[in-house]
Amino acid sequence: EEYSNEDLVETPGLGCSLERFTEWKEISDMVTSLRIQENEHSPSADLRDSEKSYERFKYIVNLYKEQPHLLDPYLEQILDEIITIVRSDDISVKRKHQAFQYMQLISNVRGYKKVVQHLPHAAADLEPVLTMLEIQDENDISLWETRYCLLLWLSIIVKIPFHMSRLDDFGISEEKKMLNRLVEICKKYIMVGDVCKDACAFLISHFLTRLDTKEKHLPEFINWTSNWITQKDISWKRLGPLSAIAALLKYGKREDLLQYANNLLKTMQSMGWKQEPYRLSRKLAIKIIQRIGLTYLKPRVISWRYKRGGRVLDKITDRGGVGDIVGKSPAKVQAPLITRLDPIKGVCNVEDKEEEEEYQEVPEEIEEVIDELMLGLRDPDITVRWSAAKGIGRVMGRMNRQFGDEVIGHVLELLTPRENDSAWHGGCLALAEFSKRGLLLPSRLPEVMPLVKLALVYDEPIGYSSVGSHIRDAACYVSWTFARAYDSVIFGPYVNQLAASLVITFCFDREVNIRKAAAAAFQEHIGRQGTFPHGIEILTNADYFAVGVRNNSFLNISVFIAQFEEYTTAMIDHLVERKTEHWDIAMRDLTAKTLHNLTKRAPQYMVEIVLPTLIQKSRSLDANIRHGSIIAIGEIAHALSLLDNISLGNDLISSIGEIVSKLRDRHQFKGISGELMKIACCQLIHKCSLAKMEFKNGHDVIDDWQGLLNECLCHEVANIRNNAAIALESLCSQYYQKDGKADNTKCVEIIQLYTRNLAANDEVTRVGHALALGSIPSTLLLGWVDVIINSLIRCTLITSHTEKWVDSRRHAIKALTSVCSNVGIADSDPKNSCQAHILDVLLCFTEGLTDYTKDDRGDTGAWVREASMTGLQVLLQLVTKEAPQLLTEEVVRISMCRISQQAVERIDRTRALAGTVFSTLLHNIPEIPFIPEREAVIDIFPEEACKNEINWLSHADTFPKFTLMLNLPSYTESLLLGLIASVGGLTESLVKTSSQCLFDYLATKSINELTRICELIVSIYETNMKVDRILLPMLSFLEKILSSGVIKPVLDDTTSDFAKNIFNITKTAVAGSLDKNKLLGSVDLYCQLIQVRGDVCRRALGRALILLCHRFGWLRKATAAKLYEALILYGEDEEEFCSAEKLDTAMAILSETEWSIIPVEEARPIRNKLCEIFGLAIPTLVPVAKS
Repeated sequence: EEYSNEDLVETPGLGCSLERFTEWKEISDMVTSLRIQENEHSPSADLRDSEKSYERFKYIVNLYKEQPHLLDPYLEQILDEIITIVRSDDISVKRKHQAFQYMQLISNVRGYKKVVQHLPHAAADLEPVLTMLEIQDENDISLWETRYCLLLWLSIIVKIPFHMSRLDDFGISEEKKMLNRLVEICKKYIMVGDVCKDACAFLISHFLTRLDTKEKHLPEFINWTSNWITQKDISWKRLGPLSAIAALLKYGKREDLLQYANNLLKTMQSMGWKQEPYRLSRKLAIKIIQRIGLTYLKPRVISWRYKRGGRVLDKITDRGGVGDIVGKSPAKVQAPLITRLDPIKGVCNVEDKEEEEEYQEVPEEIEEVIDELMLGLRDPDITVRWSAAKGIGRVMGRMNRQFGDEVIGHVLELLTPRENDSAWHGGCLALAEFSKRGLLLPSRLPEVMPLVKLALVYDEPIGYSSVGSHIRDAACYVSWTFARAYDSVIFGPYVNQLAASLVITFCFDREVNIRKAAAAAFQEHIGRQGTFPHGIEILTNADYFAVGVRNNSFLNISVFIAQFEEYTTAMIDHLVERKTEHWDIAMRDLTAKTLHNLTKRAPQYMVEIVLPTLIQKSRSLDANIRHGSIIAIGEIAHALSLLDNISLGNDLISSIGEIVSKLRDRHQFKGISGELMKIACCQLIHKCSLAKMEFKNGHDVIDDWQGLLNECLCHEVANIRNNAAIALESLCSQYYQKDGKADNTKCVEIIQLYTRNLAANDEVTRVGHALALGSIPSTLLLGWVDVIINSLIRCTLITSHTEKWVDSRRHAIKALTSVCSNVGIADSDPKNSCQAHILDVLLCFTEGLTDYTKDDRGDTGAWVREASMTGLQVLLQLVTKEAPQLLTEEVVRISMCRISQQAVERIDRTRALAGTVFSTLLHNIPEIPFIPEREAVIDIFPEEACKNEINWLSHADTFPKFTLMLNLPSYTESLLLGLIASVGGLTESLVKTSSQCLFDYLATKSINELTRICELIVSIYETNMKVDRILLPMLSFLEKILSSGVIKPVLDDTTSDFAKNIFNITKTAVAGSLDKNKLLGSVDLYCQLIQVRGDVCRRALGRALILLCHRFGWLRKATAAKLYEALILYGEDEEEFCSAEKLDTAMAILSETEWSIIPVEEARPIRNKLCEIFGLAIPTLVPVAKS
């Protein structure tokens, strides 16, 4: 049977669905509201309103981050209103700052370049804006939005088309002239640490490139920034000058900046940007270097670049002959190998122009620029590499063909084994840029394609992870650009290898983003090239979203694609060569399953090539390679056994049989890697057994396998034990029985060993052999059923030595369930059937429902209870179907009651299972006999509701149903036990739901029913007062039920002893205890009992007053607080307590005394005064007898 994946691929939803800026009126009103004067009488309210408006404004505009163009029709109106507010003299500075905050939010969404275009830029604006900026404090972090927006505004104002000296007053000093003031502002804000330096860089790029500044101020500024850049150990302060230089080189004219290029290049080299710790500094350095290179070279469209004829998709289908080759093998497409520029297809054929370019002089400095950019391609940071790749593509776009070809050669040298992952990634990005720009000529494709194929599978293990996902992603990007860059005829010779590589990547890559990137590249080639083999058929099954689920890609999509012979062997080879060696064990397991599914596509290839290769790899020194190879061998052998007319040779079978013995001979079952080998060999044994392999020296191989499984059953790693149990079942089924009869010698040996180990003094040994007995086929159990059942039952018993051995009890119960269901109850012979043992097994399961063991993992007893419920369901259904006379009323009653108790306890998973089992047994066909009060229970749980309406995981669905069963006497006590745990628990939602359901039920009941339930509560409390598991939630449960008022009729009944019994049991239960939870719970309960009139009230009040002098200060404080609350609620009865004046005095004493701080000796007189107020006897110290 093939492996399959049931995961559904999620349907993609709509993305940017906004159609227009619907909230523009609200935004406009918020800006206009800034004209309103501040509330001077309530500054806090004004601050609150402004913050609320800011957050609302921010929320609205951020909705349009994906579609910022929707703001454009309203942008001018909103910005005009903001500028009007800023210009007004009647509006406070605080309101103006709010306006600038709004402007910054808009620029953050729409982009500052677009916002600047809508700002006023008259000459009259220069002086006020500059003045406003000069008075700002660059260190005030609360006003950074104001400074940022002023700098942006200034960047458009400085574009005024006449000399700025005309704006200066006559006779002013040099430093007060407009140009000098602007230069000082630029120097000031380019050195700040916030985002204002970016706006300042934008300002500098426009200001210092003006005609009246570039002669004098530009060289000075460049020298000033160069000095800063070359300084050592200045931390982040280098970022501002670098940003300024980068902006100047971006926006300035080449003619103006060429004279500074040499000095700037030397500055970049001398700053040591490669050792700069800040990645932003390195990125800016790379930007500067690439722009220096562009400054050296004149802008031009080079004639030698490759120009594809048609890039529009609808023209592809009109090209002659393309329609005939879609879906066919490219081997049939006649495509000449391009070794030179072809003047016919897509490449410029202006030879004279090309010759002219060859003679154009390239400055020597360009070599230095290229060298620096090549270093940038090796940078550890991805943003630097990306910038370097774009830069080298831009610079190369202005070179002649010879120099450009040399650059491509240098980039290809990055894609070699001696380079690290950063160089590979940078090289792939550079190749993608060359391909996009038409700079990667077809003559280079024979060298490039093998490197791209290697990059698509690049994965270097490092410890328990690997590096290479970013390289594979970049290689997918390169492949995507090829689809757009080349004509289908020119790219034809490379289609087969690229198609296979992309298929391998989107089927078998570990990372979801890589699989999707490869699928996108594959789809692009199908649409634009039209020559990928069977492209349309593959695309319909392996689209961008289908490959998102890894299991689906490996187990389903790959099998579909493997039906096309162009891909089959390439996919299998990739799995064998790379994925069986993968560092991730989950990937190796998935690879083995995929090879199982692919075996039917190439069975002969698997036999002749793959299996010998894997057998050879199973002898590797690398544990990962051995593990992946061994499990793959098992999967392929099993898959081959399912096919007709395919058989393995004797040599292969012998080699497979020797794997375990050779691993043992080389001591490879020891150590950490030995755990992997044991798991792999267990899986191999399982699969070879299913394949029914026959060995020449069969007994030796089987004995060796059996010995290994026996070792694995005792291993402390659970996964090894589980795999060994699975393998044991297959081994026994195939090799220890023949024609339905068991091998008695092996049976005796195995069963005696396993039953003996069930009594071992080691939990792990018990667990492993319980698993084994549960997995042995029924034919091998015949004759030993009584021995096995009794051994397993003894294994489930809790003793002082095995109290914490939850796993052994759980697996013993699971094994009992498996054995009973396998051998059945048809035979009366206790050695061959479970008929004689069925009641003992059922009672064992009901005892398992009382297992509440706790350890550092939590309530681990829940595992035993869940296994017991599953076992009860299986056995009760089996016995009811085959021999209902074996059941007794007592066993069925206990089973149903205890299952119902689990259905109202604390753990969601346990409740869900209990509810499912309860409803299944209730509505079982044939009907299970002796279910208590069946008709009444069915009325509460109708069959249709159980199947379709009730969500058993939801306490909101289950508790309202089960609390109704409190009315049924058979279930009341069990349900109360469960409800006590839930109502008195710690989970807020569960406590709320369970308590509400219980109180709603009790509120509708008569005094007689309430009395019955209260008597059961007292009985449970008295029985379990020394059991902390029940005592602690019981204290909380009683406090809640007393405070709810639902049992007030019982408390008011003078003939009822409920309150008295609760007080006495509580006093006994917590006597001498130092447990914090018990003491606090008892305080809560005593204070609730104060509401009961009579002797109980006075005794409870006395106990609370005694605790006011407890040695724990925190307890005294808690007692005082709870007693104060109780007196407020219940202290109005003057006959029961005291007069109102005395009560006020007592409450004042309780609230004003520092009970947690004062010594006990000082607390006693205060406590005694309270006793006098309430008319109680003063407590006396009881001497403790010395032992």
